[in-house]
Amino acid sequence: MNIGSDLVSVKPQKIVDNRTFPYMSVWIVVLTWNNYADTFECLRSLRALTYPNYHVVVVDNASNDGTPVRVRSDFPEVHLIENAGNLGVPAGYNVGFRYALEHGADGVVMLNNDTAVSPDLLHHLVHAAQHPQAGILVPTAFYFNAPTKIWSAGGRYRWFPPAIIMEKRRQRPGDPLRVLEYAIGSCILITRRAFEQAGLLDETYFFMWEDLDLSVRIRKAGLLILGVPQAALWHKVSQSTQPESPLFWRMHGRSGAIYYRRHSAVPYLAMVLHLGYFALREFLAKRQRHFIPPFLKGIGEGLIQPLKEFPQIQGRRGREDQRAL
Repeated sequence: MNIGSDLVSVKPQKIVDNRTFPYMSVWIVVLTWNNYADTFECLRSLRALTYPNYHVVVVDNASNDGTPVRVRSDFPEVHLIENAGNLGVPAGYNVGFRYALEHGADGVVMLNNDTAVSPDLLHHLVHAAQHPQAGILVPTAFYFNAPTKIWSAGGRYRWFPPAIIMEKRRQRPGDPLRVLEYAIGSCILITRRAFEQAGLLDETYFFMWEDLDLSVRIRKAGLLILGVPQAALWHKVSQSTQPESPLFWRMHGRSGAIYYRRHSAVPYLAMVLHLGYFALREFLAKRQRHFIPPFLKGIGEGLIQPLKEFPQIQGRRGREDQRAL
């Protein structure tokens, strides 16, 4: 794949209106589990979007703080889906993805509830989505409490020390789109073709690493993950999954083990190198040894967790054929 030549045709242009490209149908899926104050700010920012053809779906993972009732009251225009229990991040999002795709979405935004988006976010993401190989479009995420400091602009694999690290390189608004290795799931636009060719999120994970897993499958399908520097949002970072909790590190270890079982030719060596370095950096160098037991417990769980099949969706043609029968 000649990435360099692909990028020439997608050099961003200043967007005044959308008359130069189609108003693709975009559905935004926000997953919630408590923390309604964050959800309120997120949904309020979505109300200010200037793109004309979008819908918002909130999928609630059995919140116990009254989130569903308050969403219905404060945001009656939002479609609310209530799960009977906490399905986890991938399965929870997949509920919303399926709903959006069944209702004709051309693209679906996976959005964390602890974010606030720029009013022109969708204009820029949809513009970039016109690239014929676009699979995932990734905006630049800034820290909510430091609004000019980049939190993430996608991710890449670093061979030594081994790690998947977030890109923080600042780009100018007129720069070409960047081809990325990984999409960070705080806010990404996933095209319909990406779902049809690579499937939905892997429900083997409960939370963490599911966005990295999807990124690998998108690239294996021959599609691109494109960083869109013009598109911006602000992220509060780990409001629901507190990084100072044993559960966070247990899930980190569990998901990392699942990821390398899925995608590495030498999974056990990859786990030793990557997760071993990670443990040295996070637990020993930072003197957080008390998190080593839950991290190791999670790795053990990930090593024996049965791997589920990737959830698939039916393409438009398949649905049309079924209706014709």
